[in-house]
Amino acid sequence: MEDPKHIFGDMKRARKEMENLMRQVFGPTIPLLRTDECRWQPNVDVYESEDSVIVVVELAGITRDEVSVVFDDGKLYVSGMRKDLAPYKKRRYRQMEICYNEFGRVIYLPDNVDHEHIAAKITNGLMVIEAPKKTKQPKDHQIEIG
Repeated sequence: MEDPKHIFGDMKRARKEMENLMRQVFGPTIPLLRTDECRWQPNVDVYESEDSVIVVVELAGITRDEVSVVFDDGKLYVSGMRKDLAPYKKRRYRQMEICYNEFGRVIYLPDNVDHEHIAAKITNGLMVIEAPKKTKQPKDHQIEIG
């Protein structure tokens, strides 16, 4: 007779392999599958315009009081917590795909960003962070003699 520990180990490995396969097919959110570890990171777009670097962070269900944006050493740190809307109500899930946990993202900004004038605003679940570029100083210029 086989050792039950060996059988359960094989089942656990098979489950992990199946979850990995399903993640490849469905992406990070797997329908009808919830593992013990639910890690969520907000999606981020970063693009440049002529005069700014724009960062868009997808923050569905998060208020401005639950998120923090800090600039330090050329990097934007976006962190916060997505809280369960009804954490103490008794319920039985039929499907659960939303993760509630702390999150953090680091976005590297170019050197030409004016970090003293970075602004952020949340509207309809999207936080838009605008980092204006420093105005270019002319390399050569006439010096007035007084």
